[in-house]
Amino acid sequence: MITQYTLSSEANVTYNPTDKVPVYLLRHGETDLNARGVLQGSIEEPLNAVGRQQAQAAAQTLSGLGIARIVSSPQSRARQTADIVAAVLHSSIEENALLRERDWGIYEGRPIGERDETGAGVELLSHLNSRACQAFESITADLTAPCLVVAHSGLIKALLAQLCGQAPDVVRNGEIIQLMAQRNA
Repeated sequence: MITQYTLSSEANVTYNPTDKVPVYLLRHGETDLNARGVLQGSIEEPLNAVGRQQAQAAAQTLSGLGIARIVSSPQSRARQTADIVAAVLHSSIEENALLRERDWGIYEGRPIGERDETGAGVELLSHLNSRACQAFESITADLTAPCLVVAHSGLIKALLAQLCGQAPDVVRNGEIIQLMAQRNA
């Protein structure tokens, strides 16, 4: 299943899917830390068996959509997901460091419920929002075919909030989101 989000006319980016090609966002598959409710941020953690299955299922959903370009966060869980998808789609992968997950500083490795926006080392939300838009601009500047962006929950939510004016509370592991043009634009 692919969830669709409509770009806001207020979005401060030059991408316009009415005259460019589709962009799909994919959250990486599950890791053991995800399964235990632990905040990962910059912690490197490989996909677990469920995460590999989620990546394979996403690849099957995305096959046939003409995706010619995959851009991934360099973090191992996203890159592993991208590798699995790329094998099915017969596509190469570009890494973009701007797609990395939000740095949660002292809260990394702790239960998600303990996080706080103001702790030591926590990346400011305004910086995450700016970084997410900068990544999106760099990826969509020269699109000629459908593109898949493999990233993390925090980055995807920041991007959706900036581009669409709304974001879900949760982006599930393996969830696919398609960015859509405004219907009345």
